[in-house]
Amino acid sequence: MTNQLKAHEEVRRVAAVAADYTQLQGLINVTTGLGLVLWGIGHPEWSGVVIAVGVVVGTTYYRHRFGRAVGRGSLLSSLGATLAAFVVCMVGYVVDGLTGWPVLVLPLLAAACFAVGYRIGYRHVGVTPAHWLAVGVLLLSAFAPLLGLGALGPRTGVVALGVAMAIIGLADHVRLVTTMKAVPRD
Repeated sequence: MTNQLKAHEEVRRVAAVAADYTQLQGLINVTTGLGLVLWGIGHPEWSGVVIAVGVVVGTTYYRHRFGRAVGRGSLLSSLGATLAAFVVCMVGYVVDGLTGWPVLVLPLLAAACFAVGYRIGYRHVGVTPAHWLAVGVLLLSAFAPLLGLGALGPRTGVVALGVAMAIIGLADHVRLVTTMKAVPRD
């Protein structure tokens, strides 16, 4: 009976990961996070390159390892949510640059986007403590100027967002590769 329960739980876990496959492709988030950190510390010329190469390498890696397992609706909803979060975060960045407030708006808006995104993107697998750690990093970084740690100005929020994305990406990548089996090759 115990073996049947374990087998049932394993099937349920694999099905949940497969259902949230698009969101769990963590290498893309890791490299996007690194690109944001580079931009935040003053190297925008490398930021776009790192993000673009990361997207290509990440999608190629996951397609090669696991095959194509993305439904069109899942991909479109992911792209729509990403675009909406990008616009919200850009508004926060602009507000931070124009106001000079002692609390950064970008990290607060990004934390809110993450929390909402978790409800949408991880419906089947749920979130891990690493996901909440990323939200914590964002929330704490909003107060960096109050502590004298906002030397980068509004780019402080961009660096924090990059770190948070890398944390989430690592957690998602590990969860995906430890759950799913690689596609057999001839």
